[in-house]
Amino acid sequence: MSPRRVAVWPTLPLDVHWRRPSAWRPFPLDDDGCRIFSLARHALWQGCRALGLGTDDIVLAPAYHHGSEIEALIRAGVQIRYYELNDSLEPDAELLASLLGPRVRALYLIHYLGFPQDAARWRRWCDERGLFLIEDAAQAFLATRDGRSIGSFAHLAIFCLYKTYGIPDGGALIATVPTSRPTTPARARTSRLINRHFAWLAERRPEVGGVHLQLGRIVDWWRTRNELPQDEFELGDAFAPLSTASTRLLPRLLDERTPDRRRENYGFLLTHLEEMVPPPFACLPDGASPFAFPIAVTDVHEFLRRLRRRGVVGLRFWLHPHPSLPIADFPRSNTLREHVLALPVHQELTRLELQHVVDAVRVCRAQRMWSHNAAPPSPTREAAG
Repeated sequence: MSPRRVAVWPTLPLDVHWRRPSAWRPFPLDDDGCRIFSLARHALWQGCRALGLGTDDIVLAPAYHHGSEIEALIRAGVQIRYYELNDSLEPDAELLASLLGPRVRALYLIHYLGFPQDAARWRRWCDERGLFLIEDAAQAFLATRDGRSIGSFAHLAIFCLYKTYGIPDGGALIATVPTSRPTTPARARTSRLINRHFAWLAERRPEVGGVHLQLGRIVDWWRTRNELPQDEFELGDAFAPLSTASTRLLPRLLDERTPDRRRENYGFLLTHLEEMVPPPFACLPDGASPFAFPIAVTDVHEFLRRLRRRGVVGLRFWLHPHPSLPIADFPRSNTLREHVLALPVHQELTRLELQHVVDAVRVCRAQRMWSHNAAPPSPTREAAG
């Protein structure tokens, strides 16, 4: 029998078109100042313009990043000064102090995998130094810290809506100053809509999952031969609005139970795979809304390949840093890139599919995918185990 296909990205149920729109509007969608663009990188570019960041301004940004946010900052005209993270994947105050200078205007803070950082502390730190705080909540939509919504602490915050719900696109922006609205005509994004529906069926029907896995191999083969790593960072049309499909479906998907379901799914995986989880993510804090479940392995590429053969499509988390990053200067971030992969926890998963993930990981682990007689590497160490 063909395997189910379970992947990190949230899927789109077929019945969503007939659901009634929810009256619930979480932050920042409940704020009149919220602007929604097609992608979060568009929101970031627009937010930088609104704050007046530009030529000769420097933003302190983490070395552990996706790359698209760095490209958006650079396209907005600012310069980047990178900082390394500590063992908890947080900024180090002493290190940041050594990077300050008259041209530094902002601190860029990322809430990794939906785990909330202490943004209130960093807002105070920024206020004391006359800096802007930028919260990257691309993976942390619906997350809270001490009862307060992630993103509400900052002068500028961005959110990636399609990393929480299975819509084709969606990048929300909230800022302390008025920001421009999207001006480009909205696109339908029909192909992405169909793909999210197809992915939902592939989770539940093994015969569909098998077809989806085969198509995925073809797409991956094409991408490796026709796309360059930097293509993933392209800004695109910074004035592009939310697609018509996402505009119609997002209100039908919003659900106050979403973060609870993601935490419950994360907790299930943590119970069974705790020994493989990197230390910063080994304890699920209150208020987290997990984007994915991380595990650390030695040979990430081979582990992912074998997982896919069993119907689990993991994600090598942030494989390519932005070209401006001097990789050798940031060993901890490089170790994270080399050894951490992400597994699914989204709210559409059933217990059966979560158990499928656990079983697939255990089989791959039993096949000695780590180095001989070695424990999984800790990404908080400066060298891989």
